[in-house]
Amino acid sequence: MTRDQSGQTLVIFTIVCAFVLVGTIALVGNTQVLFVNSNRADSAALLAAQAGASAINPDALYDDRLEILPAEATRRCQQAGAQVPHVVSVQCAISGNTVTATVVERVQMPIPLWSGFEAVSATRTARPAFGGTNGRFPNA
Repeated sequence: MTRDQSGQTLVIFTIVCAFVLVGTIALVGNTQVLFVNSNRADSAALLAAQAGASAINPDALYDDRLEILPAEATRRCQQAGAQVPHVVSVQCAISGNTVTATVVERVQMPIPLWSGFEAVSATRTARPAFGGTNGRFPNA
């Protein structure tokens, strides 16, 4: 009877190794897609924050003061952040002369293990750079 059952261990071992190999390939592929899209969301958040920080009040600029127009900064921030494909939301917050942009992107996974989509988010902050008429950078 032992002669008929020889090789069972090898068959089971091969099947288990095949599942482990497929699972590893799935994890590596999904991780790579998440890294790429995380960088894309980070770039979109940086672009949105910088676009918002570029909304400098020209009237204050002539008086050698640095002020951001909040409504224009929010509009520029929202518009710049929404240019990336698959962006779910762009949130822009203006506090003084600081613009903070948070971008959330929906990513479709190539090999869906637990769900077909994942959310990737990034937050970046920017402030305007300006030399003024005296060539100095004010503390603002």
